[in-house]
Amino acid sequence: MNGGQAELEAELDRFCRRVAGAAEVMLDLRNLPELRDIRAVVADRLGFGRGEDEPLGALLLVVDELVSNAYRHTDRPGELRVNRQVRSFLVEVSDDEPDVEALRSPAENAGYGLRLIHHLSLDWGFRREPTGKTVWALVPAQLYYER
Repeated sequence: MNGGQAELEAELDRFCRRVAGAAEVMLDLRNLPELRDIRAVVADRLGFGRGEDEPLGALLLVVDELVSNAYRHTDRPGELRVNRQVRSFLVEVSDDEPDVEALRSPAENAGYGLRLIHHLSLDWGFRREPTGKTVWALVPAQLYYER
């Protein structure tokens, strides 16, 4: 293999890894990484290959709110997972706190953060896990779709 072909192979490999990484982000929250660093990773990884009609603002606000809630209301946040789907992003934040009562309140009685999540998401909720809970939100990838 000559030098030019090796460089092309290396660039193609880097590009394929970048495309694959644009589908999912998983971050360990146990060491409480800074919210700005989390937003930067999500924007960098999931913003790859997106068009101008696919802004990341709603996604980043939902990620920020779900992670900050885990930091504020639990002793041990677990993991952030964001999966890119065709028309949406599935955001999930796990923690070790089994209490879900604050999440059960209707959106109009919820805190500002949960109301923000309610308005920016197609749907959101929580599920109990063996070691706590996962709060999730389905965020649209585009502001508007042609019907």
